[in-house]
Amino acid sequence: MGKKTHKTKNVVSAKSEDLNLLDNLDSFFEKHEKIFLWISLVSGAIISFLMFDCKVSLSGDDCDYVVNAQNFINHFAYPGGRGALYPIVISPFLIGGLNLILLKSLSAVFILLSMWFMYKAFRGAVPASVLMPVLLITNICPYIFFYASYTYSEPFFMLTQSLFIYLFSTYFCNREQTDSLPLKIDWKKFLFIGFCFLAMGLTRTIGYAVMGAIIVYFCFQKQWKNLICSLVASVFVFVLFSILKSAVWPESGAAYNINNYLAKNFYNIEQGMEDLPGFVNRLVVNSHIYLSGFLYKFMGFRSSSDLPFDNIPVLTVITYMLFTGCIIITFKRNRSLFFTGIYVGVMNFASFVLLQTIWVQDRLIMIYYPLMLLFILGGVYYLLKNKALKKLTGIYPLILIVLFIGTGLHLKDKVARNLPVLQQNISGNDLYGLTPDWENFIRMSQWANDHLDKNAVIASRKPSMSYIYTGREFFGLFNVPNDALENVIRQFEEGKDEYAFLIMDINRTKIQELSPYVQHILIAKTGGNFSINNEKADAAVIYKINKALLENGYLINGLDQNNVNYTLDHETFISQYINDKNNNYQIINPDLLLETIKGGNIKYLLLPKIRVYTPQNTGRYINTIHQYISFIQTKYPDSFKIIHSIGKEEICEIAEYTGP
Repeated sequence: MGKKTHKTKNVVSAKSEDLNLLDNLDSFFEKHEKIFLWISLVSGAIISFLMFDCKVSLSGDDCDYVVNAQNFINHFAYPGGRGALYPIVISPFLIGGLNLILLKSLSAVFILLSMWFMYKAFRGAVPASVLMPVLLITNICPYIFFYASYTYSEPFFMLTQSLFIYLFSTYFCNREQTDSLPLKIDWKKFLFIGFCFLAMGLTRTIGYAVMGAIIVYFCFQKQWKNLICSLVASVFVFVLFSILKSAVWPESGAAYNINNYLAKNFYNIEQGMEDLPGFVNRLVVNSHIYLSGFLYKFMGFRSSSDLPFDNIPVLTVITYMLFTGCIIITFKRNRSLFFTGIYVGVMNFASFVLLQTIWVQDRLIMIYYPLMLLFILGGVYYLLKNKALKKLTGIYPLILIVLFIGTGLHLKDKVARNLPVLQQNISGNDLYGLTPDWENFIRMSQWANDHLDKNAVIASRKPSMSYIYTGREFFGLFNVPNDALENVIRQFEEGKDEYAFLIMDINRTKIQELSPYVQHILIAKTGGNFSINNEKADAAVIYKINKALLENGYLINGLDQNNVNYTLDHETFISQYINDKNNNYQIINPDLLLETIKGGNIKYLLLPKIRVYTPQNTGRYINTIHQYISFIQTKYPDSFKIIHSIGKEEICEIAEYTGP
C-alpha cells in the first residue's frame, strides 16, 4: 500500500509540473471567456462613443462613399471609382434623407461585428490566453475605433474579412481534416469562399489578393483539390457578377485601372510604368512606414504623436524575422494561426508593393492589425510552450501587460483630445475642431447654397464634402488638366510659315496687349531646369503672333527696351522639354481649361486656401481652382470676379465667371 500511495503522489506531482504558467492562463481565460468577450465588446462600444467625430474627414474620401450610396439608392447608379459594395450596403440607411450620424455609427457596428466573427473563428482553435487578450487589446485600440465614426470602407472590410476567416477556418483549418473536401457534399462551402472573395474585392480592391493567401495555404497543405475547387468557385462567382453588372450597369466600367497601380505615378500614368527596382523600393519604404511605424504605434511602443515617423530599419527587419519564425512555429502547431499568418503576410506584401509610398495612411494596415496581433502572440505562445524555454513562460504575460498599458496610454491621449471637440459638436457647434481653412471652406459652401441661384453650377475642389454639408451637388475640379507636348510641337509645325512664336518668362513681365495671343503656359515642376537664353525660367508663356504684326519692330523694340527675357527661337526652347525624360514640366492650355468651365456650365468657383500641411499654416495651400482662374485670365483678363469672402485668416472666396 505504501509503495502504491507513493507512486500515485509522484504521478500527481508530475502532472502538476507539466502545467506551466501558460496552461494556467488558458484555464483562466477559458473559464471566464464570456466575461472577457463582453468586456471587450462593451469597451469597444464605449470607446466608439468617446472617440466619435461628428464631422467628415478632411480627405473627403468618406464623403465620396456617401455620395455614391445616395446615387445608388436614388438613381440605381452603380458606385464607381471606389469599392462598390460598401456604398450599396449603407444605401438603404439613406432612405428618408441623409443622416450623417447614423451612417457614421454603422462603422462602429461593422467593427464590433468583425470582432464577434473573429471570436467565433478562433474560439477553440486558438489558445484562450491568446484570443481573449487580443480581443481586449484591439477593442481598446484608439487607432481602430478612430474609424468607427467615419464612413470609410475599412470597417466594413474588416467585417467581410472576419467573415471570410471564420468560414475558411471552419471549413479548411480543422486539424482532423487532412484530405480535400468531397465536392459533391461540400460544393456550397467553396461557393461561400467565392462569395467572400468577391465581397472583399468589391469592398477594397486589395481584397482580391486574398486568393493569393488561399493558394499558398493549400499548397503548403498539399490539398490540390481544395485549391482547384476554390479557384473555380471564385472565378465562377466573379464572372457571374461581371455578367450581371454588364447587363444592369453597362457603362459602369472598372473602379480602377490596374495600370494606375503599376505606374510610377498613380495619378499621372503618362510618366510610365514602374520597373523592378521601383517595386522593390516600394516594398522597402512601405515596410518601414507600416511595420516599424504604424504597427508599433498601434501596439503602444511608439509615440502617439502625428506623422512623420522616423524610420527604424532594424525594427522592420526584426518584425520580418519574428513573422517568419511564427510561420515556422505555427505550421504544424495550429492551422488556424498558420493560415492567419499567410493571410496577413500576403495582404501586406501585396499592399506594400502596389501602394505608392506617398500614401502614408494608418488605415491601410489598421484593417489587418487584430489578425497580425493574434498571429504574432500565437507564435510567441507556441514558442514558449517549448520545453527548452519552460523557464521563460513569464515573458508572455509580461508582453500582454505591456501591450495593454501601451494601448491604454494611447487611448487616454486620444480620448482626452477628442472629448472637448465632441462636447462642442454635440452642443451645436458642428464645425468645432476644424482648422480655419476647412471651416471657411465649409461655411462658404453653405453660403453659396443659401445665396446663389439653385440652378447655378458651383465648382468645388471637394464636391462631396460640399454636398454633405449642404445637400447640393457641386461640380468637381480636382486637378488642372495638362496638354500634351505633341500638341505644342504640332502647333509650331503647322504655323511656322504664317506665325512667329514669342516665348518669355511669365513671372518677369506680363504684357496685357499680348494676352489674346497666349497659346500655352509651360511650368517647370520640382526637379525641372529650363531656361530662356540660358536664364532659368520656372514658367514660360508661348504667344502665337502673326508675323505681319512684328514687321514694324514696335513690339520687339518694346521688349528690348524693358529688358524682357524672350526668344523667338521656339525650336531651341522646346528641345529642352523634348529631351527631358522625367517629364519635369506641366503644359497648360488656357483654352482647354476654359472648355471645362463652359462645358460644365460653371458659373461660380469656390476658392479655399486648404493647407498643404494640415496641422500648421505654412502659407502653402492647395491652389487647383486658383490656378484654373489664373491661367484662364492670362489669356482672357477680367473673366472672373470675387463676389464674397469668408474668414479673417486662410479665407475662402467665391468667384463668378463673367468671361467669354
